[in-house]
Amino acid sequence: MQLDDALEALALLRRQSDHGRPPPQQSLTLLWAVEQVAVGIRLFRWSQMHETLEARFATRAEALGHRAAPENAVVALRDSPLWEIRADSVVPVSLGSSVRSWLEEEDPEFGLSVEAFSLLRDEGVRALFVSQLRALIDDSTPTPTSSLAPNVSNADEDWDIEVGEVLRRAEVHDRYGGSRQSGISHSRQTSNILLFADPAAREKHGYFDGWSDDGLFHYTGTGQKIDQIMPGDNERLLQHRKSKRPLRLFRVLARAKVQYAGRFCVDEVEPWYPSRAPATADGPERSVIVFRLRPDGEVEDAETAAAYGVATSSRVVSIPLEKVKTESYTMSGAPASVVVRRKEGKLVEQYAAYLRSLGHDVSRNSILPVGESGSLQTDLYDETTGDLVEAKSDVHRNSIRLAIGQLLDYRRFIDPSPRLNVLLPARPRRDLLDLCATVNVTVIWKSDALPGWDHS
Repeated sequence: MQLDDALEALALLRRQSDHGRPPPQQSLTLLWAVEQVAVGIRLFRWSQMHETLEARFATRAEALGHRAAPENAVVALRDSPLWEIRADSVVPVSLGSSVRSWLEEEDPEFGLSVEAFSLLRDEGVRALFVSQLRALIDDSTPTPTSSLAPNVSNADEDWDIEVGEVLRRAEVHDRYGGSRQSGISHSRQTSNILLFADPAAREKHGYFDGWSDDGLFHYTGTGQKIDQIMPGDNERLLQHRKSKRPLRLFRVLARAKVQYAGRFCVDEVEPWYPSRAPATADGPERSVIVFRLRPDGEVEDAETAAAYGVATSSRVVSIPLEKVKTESYTMSGAPASVVVRRKEGKLVEQYAAYLRSLGHDVSRNSILPVGESGSLQTDLYDETTGDLVEAKSDVHRNSIRLAIGQLLDYRRFIDPSPRLNVLLPARPRRDLLDLCATVNVTVIWKSDALPGWDHS
């Protein structure tokens, strides 16, 4: 599949809209599936994802003029070359109540087709496709009613903090309520939801809040240790329009002070997207929710915004190589529920101890690519020799191929260019050693002979 083929498939959805079919739901479902390409997941079980889709559709229900049913959208896309449904029985042809029953009984896998997924892995192609998909959503959705316009209510009459004003965070809560520690603070005594963006503290958790080149403020949801899920504080933020609660964004400054950045609302077309970040204290990688916030009135000036924006140039930071305490963890919620093994953490710990015994200084790299709001984390960097190491918990071909791709990705950002190494628990097969040699990647593995490690 080429980009022209994918765009023709979108054009077909547009032509179908002229015959009274309901493409807004189909387009929104496609947009959700395309978002998952960034985290490398193509197919999903209905039982795992229907609540996530329903929550997203709920934010668009009033604009669509009726309840948006994700079950119909998932099945209606069955004939599109962009879509795939895997099931043991025949996919229903007609839409309606029977579709929901079929999905719950069959629990099929669904998502982008292999061809579409492969095409959209290219970031440039994906950006072009998404722009056309959003245009289709805008064209297919009725003009929002006044109830969906940015909330203009008595909340503004009761709000007396000026954009750019600096004050103590405690004073904000004294006047407007809400939790004094949470990043997403829901006030019980007023209608406001207070959001606090703390660049220094949040960078420790591997993600970055700020303005992006789409003109929106990207704000990471709550939850520092495990996969972030929508229920709770994150869902209340997502549903703020429905509950008529304005979002008030503050910058966290030094000495317990904050600066008011202005009033925002969650973007209607693409309210959030999934990203990846390590857990608190340099823990295992997990899924996080990033909200796209649109200005709703006066907001901070361009000079202030630029100072906190998403990276306009790539940056690499050396971070400590801390002991990995978690060898496995569960990734649940958006985008999917899968079990991720973290055995390589122990392998890295052992190899780092060996390097330190030789007098080497070891660390990790935290890489923030240009235009991204989430960082990449390397497994190990030998500062003494300039060796970059990516660990894998097995010697399977797919794992080694993944490690090679990660190393080539990381190397682009590190100056001087590092030597590349794959760290494995055992010696791989001859063909896989040859594969690594063709791209100048050294293979290191555990050995029974002293000093306990061998290499290609």
